[in-house]
Amino acid sequence: MFGRDASICDIPVAHPSISSQHAVLVFRNTTDDQNPDGKSVKPYLIDVGSTNSTFVNKQQVPASTYMLLRSSDMIKFSTSSRDFILIDSDVI
Repeated sequence: MFGRDASICDIPVAHPSISSQHAVLVFRNTTDDQNPDGKSVKPYLIDVGSTNSTFVNKQQVPASTYMLLRSSDMIKFSTSSRDFILIDSDVI
């Protein structure tokens, strides 16, 4: 979980426009035609009803909606100047 409340959030983000509990990064099992066993684990971001929104590639994430993330996606919380970039382990 991302947010201002360091006692609850796994990744505390200290910016006044960010909610105490802002967004959650989750990994979900999904079906995948390109994977030999037909399954894979993919990252999703969900805004948990933050006051000032979450953005992926400058597009607002609707509250309480899972958004699939892809390698190189840029995540921004509210009006914070910090950007978080998702990097796929295959790229490193």
